[in-house]
Amino acid sequence: MRIGIAGAGLGGLACAYALTKAGGHQVTVFEKAGRLPTSGYGLLLWPSGTGILRDLGFPAGEMGHRLERLAIHTADGAALIRLDLNRIARRYGAPNVVFLRAELLGRLAAELPAGCLQLGKQLAAVHEDRPDGAVTLAFADGTTSEVDVLIGADGLGSRVRRHLFGEHDRAAYTGWATWHGVSRVDTELTGTRRVKTLTAKEAMCVMHSLGGDLIYWAFETPWTVGSATPPGTLADGIAARALDEQSVSPAASLKARFAGFTDPMPQLLDVITDDDITIFPHVLHQVPKTWSRGRITLIGDALHAVPPRAGMGANQALEDAWVLSRSLLRAAAPEEALREYERKRRRRIRRLYRYASMGIRENGAPSPLLRMSRRGVPITGAQSFIIRALSNYLADRDGRSAAAE
Repeated sequence: MRIGIAGAGLGGLACAYALTKAGGHQVTVFEKAGRLPTSGYGLLLWPSGTGILRDLGFPAGEMGHRLERLAIHTADGAALIRLDLNRIARRYGAPNVVFLRAELLGRLAAELPAGCLQLGKQLAAVHEDRPDGAVTLAFADGTTSEVDVLIGADGLGSRVRRHLFGEHDRAAYTGWATWHGVSRVDTELTGTRRVKTLTAKEAMCVMHSLGGDLIYWAFETPWTVGSATPPGTLADGIAARALDEQSVSPAASLKARFAGFTDPMPQLLDVITDDDITIFPHVLHQVPKTWSRGRITLIGDALHAVPPRAGMGANQALEDAWVLSRSLLRAAAPEEALREYERKRRRRIRRLYRYASMGIRENGAPSPLLRMSRRGVPITGAQSFIIRALSNYLADRDGRSAAAE
């Protein structure tokens, strides 16, 4: 079977890796960019994600940085929530690991057979008019390719999704954005296995080590469509006037908004520059009742883009890739494989949408009830339940373990 994958993100490359490792299919990944990213942000994989990579035979254990503790604090350092990541790792038999996205994608790509990944192939049109059912892909460079199955793994704004559902099918902005990046800085988190979040009304920042002296940071603030600068607020050292988004740089705006937050915020703000900052507007994409047609389907953000606050985007892309690749390897006909993939993923993807929707309503302001706890409210059990509820992989693994007993 000729399988074409549009998009060389995590879901697309993981799906290609699984299919090529098993053999039996001709797989091609078409990526519009001329090269894979060489820098970028961190990806947190829960035990569902790291377990999938391990079971696929991907050497993820040689990469990344394990995380063991997560805590959320007020801007002045009062404990709100604590999460024991080690306990979750023991429960599911796989670690919680943060990867540099570029490193993970590069390693996945390097594991693919020669010629599997084709760069500089921007998808311009999709045609389904062949009598044999094959799908014709037309690219911006004038070339075409015929495949028996097309997997849309081309992320938010997916060209494949627009082909299936029309140009009007757009994700909704939530009114928030993440301003994130990676910096070399010596802080209380540097080299540790802890995640620390500082939060206040309409201001939140997540920080954790990536190993060595690298710190990943992600600021969340309200956002208006088209804005390239986070909204600033009056703070010590800033003139007594509202910050003009048109004249203040992103870094200066973040430094104004988050001035006065406790450690390690001061050290982090000292080193951040405009060149370090990438903006990621938060969106929520309605999940269609069915997302396959004929021999075309969707995975990852092309199907279910959710805000990063949910902490599930990368893991769910791997879940899609794992389920779909298994269906394609088992089924005799393409249409049968895509129906099985949808049937197995539908319930959990709908749960993901509901879970992410609840997070949108939070403005970052700490709850008075949470403030009453001096050590922070433990939520390890709740997070463990969420990870399991959204995972086909863990459900399948538990089912196989029960059957073996």
